[in-house]
Amino acid sequence: MADILQPRSPYPAPSHPDGGKHISSQQPGVRLRHPGYPTTSNLLLLLAALDSPDGGIHHETVRISCAIVAGNRWDGFLSESRDGQAVQVPADGILHGDDYFFRVPGDDKYPVVPSFSHWSFPHGKLPPSWVRCAPPLTASDRALPRTASLTDATLVRDVSCRITNHIEGTEHAHLVPRGEAAWFRQNSMFQYASPPRPGTDPLDDSRNALLLRSDVHTLFDQRRFVFVPKSSVFVVHILPPGSSSELAAMYHNVQLQPLAAVAVEFLLARFAWAIFTQLESFVSQGVSRQVVVDAGDGSIQAKEWSGQRCMNALSTPKSRSQSPKKRPRDEAPPQEENDKLDDEEAARGRKRHRSFNLKLAQKAERRSRSVSDSSLTDFGSNSSNNGNNLEASLIHGL
Repeated sequence: MADILQPRSPYPAPSHPDGGKHISSQQPGVRLRHPGYPTTSNLLLLLAALDSPDGGIHHETVRISCAIVAGNRWDGFLSESRDGQAVQVPADGILHGDDYFFRVPGDDKYPVVPSFSHWSFPHGKLPPSWVRCAPPLTASDRALPRTASLTDATLVRDVSCRITNHIEGTEHAHLVPRGEAAWFRQNSMFQYASPPRPGTDPLDDSRNALLLRSDVHTLFDQRRFVFVPKSSVFVVHILPPGSSSELAAMYHNVQLQPLAAVAVEFLLARFAWAIFTQLESFVSQGVSRQVVVDAGDGSIQAKEWSGQRCMNALSTPKSRSQSPKKRPRDEAPPQEENDKLDDEEAARGRKRHRSFNLKLAQKAERRSRSVSDSSLTDFGSNSSNNGNNLEASLIHGL
């Protein structure tokens, strides 16, 4: 008797193995306020509070978010009132309140950085909680040719999506977006990339990228989530309130797949890039603000901007030097040439070429399974505030 094909059952609704039972399903938000302004104009940030079933948010994530927009004030703290004591919650503890003030010692009217383009990277002064989670050195048994594209480099190094662990449908995702090339240059971020090769852009270095499934990459570039350290590991953190329950249940607080040779400095820059979007309502409210900006000589200074100037600063279109540009076709592989440049292009529905090279991924996966304690060839080092070096990573091969 002939076999009759039996269709497989359809997939159930997407879910994480734990069912999302450890996060809030109510989509609450926590309000972070500036003590130097009246209640009607002091809402600094509004963040999703999903870290507990009954609502709450990771203390250190909130504190670092506020510290960044205050000009890297890592000494800042949270209180429940304008002049109250610092909250007595551990760094990895959960804040359950609805409102908190971010305070800076001795300065209730502290200035804020108006946008990411005005933000100065804290070279050598990263938050300790981030430095402790810096990705480890990578290991490989064969070297990837130095002419390899960013697509091949991230595919061979990571093999699968660093969130979902899928192999199919992945593509490289920049941490500092290509649309922020001017900020990258102005802040000398090239020092955290691998040693440069002639004709290559340090922004397109594998230390500034990781492998994500294409749909997850879209959400990443829409600033829907970021990567932050919690309890000494990097996890996915849903940033804005009002995200879908599916997104929260599937990804919030999910630990990343192992990261290798991804610079923690670029991870922090990506976090800041997303956070400054949440600051826009505060800056554009039409109220004069104390801001901290580049003085033009490499130093920074505090100034008072009128409400109109604040709004103008956010509405000014990018100059040509800030706009992302494609390289000529003969200088870039299709994936790099068509890489998603920033979330604005994603919103316009710009098509992207994807790295569906399953054969390459499978070979890389077999290699990774056979590797045990191979050591990294030293191409150079980066400095961080605790002196730990991040070695260059492009030493994989097929």
